[in-house]
Amino acid sequence: MKNQIYITALHLNHGGIEMAISLISNAFVKKDYDVTILSLYNLGEPAYNISPKVKIEYLTQVKPNKNEISNAIKSKNPIKILKEGFYAVKVLFLKKFALVKRIKQINDGIIISTRNEHSVLLSKYGHKNVLKIAQLHHDHCFEKRLLRDIKNRYNNIDYFTLLTDQLTQEIKELLISVNTHTHCLTMENFLDECKLNVDLNKKEKIVVAVGRLHTVKGFDRLLKIWKETVKNHPDWKLYIVGDGDEKQNLVNLANNLQITDSVIFTGALPHHKVMETLESSSIYAMTSYSEGFPFVLIEAMSCGLPPVAFDVRVGPRAIINDGTNGILVEDNNIEAFSTALCSLMNNAELRLEYSKNALERAKDFSEEEIIKKWISIFERQI
Repeated sequence: MKNQIYITALHLNHGGIEMAISLISNAFVKKDYDVTILSLYNLGEPAYNISPKVKIEYLTQVKPNKNEISNAIKSKNPIKILKEGFYAVKVLFLKKFALVKRIKQINDGIIISTRNEHSVLLSKYGHKNVLKIAQLHHDHCFEKRLLRDIKNRYNNIDYFTLLTDQLTQEIKELLISVNTHTHCLTMENFLDECKLNVDLNKKEKIVVAVGRLHTVKGFDRLLKIWKETVKNHPDWKLYIVGDGDEKQNLVNLANNLQITDSVIFTGALPHHKVMETLESSSIYAMTSYSEGFPFVLIEAMSCGLPPVAFDVRVGPRAIINDGTNGILVEDNNIEAFSTALCSLMNNAELRLEYSKNALERAKDFSEEEIIKKWISIFERQI
């Protein structure tokens, strides 16, 4: 049955991959596909809206213990370290065993893997009658292990989708002499059709950034940028929306930089609250060290926010038209980023122009156009 689609997931909590899984699942059931999400962890209610027509199978009852391991190491208690280490190994084994078992049970239809470790297992254990599709939801960053897996362990993957043309071309060149079976193509993320009605005249003096509080997201350099920016704009606020391992370090950095009066850490928010925060803000700031094809950037632009982003290797440049609907800044140029923010904060007319253009750009990432490409894959037309 080619109308049966299985999508692998690590979990359904907050995250860009998890949002992508939710959106494509909802879109596929609208097209009368029978969709099942195979989630390795059950971390409670899904963070994003998932249609009741989408089935969810939780393949294990275990939960990750990353925080517990970190706390055990900090405690320097060898018994706790051994206990948590043993449990982590058990979790890794059970995850792999459960996913391999489920893949082997599927004899027809379509399986879409959403992480490299899932794609390796899909290639190795997927049935010959199953259409096997792998996804990469981030920049490979020339990581040796990842590229080695893609080069040597994706041989039975039928289609491999990447987020930008640049990434697609790089992977095609990697596979050209070793894998002629796998078709590589670009598949962008898309926005939910349900959008807020944005009143550009009701924006507040808020610069906002959203994401996991993880080192890769570069919130440390955003705080350093803000220290320089807020000196001349004391009536503006910086909202940092999200939670993660780096929260306390970032709070401490804000204290050290003496900018706590103008920085608000909101913590993790329900998705609709994130969208409301974007709707009320005036500028979006992205200071990540690495990106793929950031959902939140498209969402911010759909709420009329002109973005300022570091021009990292891939990601923002595929979305932002520099000088038209946002500003791209040389990577890690803190002073230039602050100057770019100030240029928008100082000029309400320019900000409004960019906001209108951002709204138009967001329309390019519609569900309808992207799903057409997916269906072409399902029907092996590309």
